[in-house]
Amino acid sequence: MEQKRSPIQLYNLFKSFVAMFMIQAVMVLILPSGLVGPIWYQIFAVNLIVAGVLGWFLYKQWYHIVFSYDDAGFKLRKGKNPPVAHQWSEFSKVSLARSEYNEFKVKLYSNGDAVEIPASKLKLDPFKFRLQVIDLVTKASSPGS
Repeated sequence: MEQKRSPIQLYNLFKSFVAMFMIQAVMVLILPSGLVGPIWYQIFAVNLIVAGVLGWFLYKQWYHIVFSYDDAGFKLRKGKNPPVAHQWSEFSKVSLARSEYNEFKVKLYSNGDAVEIPASKLKLDPFKFRLQVIDLVTKASSPGS
């Protein structure tokens, strides 16, 4: 099964970093000013380092995407959530959609339900990938397979 990990999404990593930094900054603001004043720069440096480490773990837990596929089906996992697995034969239609953030997604349709594969976040060429998915869906749903 071919596996594709999404490259680091800087926006989501930055959000994670800022969230962790803000939590620490609020904690420092609660401390008495007499304790914080003389060592403000050291506290700031430690906050940056801790926010970087915790932000990285938060990013990996919530945002990082892993996609793997072969001729039979695919698995898509975001963060530490359980993977979503489907067979190509479950789908009858394929389209390419652009989100409000100008990211392309390959959408697979089955009896009114839709599954999205985030091609832009995976750094796949969305147009070529859509054609590849159409071939996989056609092969899987043809009577000879």
